[in-house]
Amino acid sequence: MSPAAGGRPRDPAIDAAVLAATVRLLREDGYGGLALEKVAAVAGTSKAAVRRRWPQRQRLVIDALASVLVVPPAPDNGCTRCDLHQSVRLLAEVLHERLPAGVLAPLIADCSGEPELHEYLLHSLVRPGRAAAAVAIRRALGRGDLRPDVDPELLVDLLASVVYRRELFGEAPVDAPAARALVDLLLRGVAVDFDRLVFISRQPAEQRHRFH
Repeated sequence: MSPAAGGRPRDPAIDAAVLAATVRLLREDGYGGLALEKVAAVAGTSKAAVRRRWPQRQRLVIDALASVLVVPPAPDNGCTRCDLHQSVRLLAEVLHERLPAGVLAPLIADCSGEPELHEYLLHSLVRPGRAAAAVAIRRALGRGDLRPDVDPELLVDLLASVVYRRELFGEAPVDAPAARALVDLLLRGVAVDFDRLVFISRQPAEQRHRFH
């Protein structure tokens, strides 16, 4: 437990209450309407206690969003095409369903002028969501399904960028047909044999291992 100002130990119950109150008020009032006085009142504490823990409003919001963000599991369907489809859909669902609407874009803008805050935002909210796709792509490279010169980080960026763009601009999340179209478009450029991956994806799950 880290000490608060004055050397007093921090109460994790207050931390949790403040984060939960922040998420609730972001959903109700939006990013621009978030007031620390109201956060404190909903959390049952004081504005000074909130300020001691989070001197920067942006860090409070980042930590609040991180508290509800779930890192999607890396799918393992024995099928590169299926794994990448599922990775894109999982990321879209996490961003759209777990985060309060309309918060991510103004938060990014608010952190953009401070490199340390911007890095903290990326570390807390953006990079964890890429994990499932990164695992799926490394697994695909290991199977020999992708060309050996494929840069896995760049491919993750290409897949995730569409998901984040839709979230940031308030568009509909990437649904299943859009995820398939996105993945197939990229696989046509990076797969060793795209038609073979399509064939494998259409086989029953229990039979796909025979093709690796």
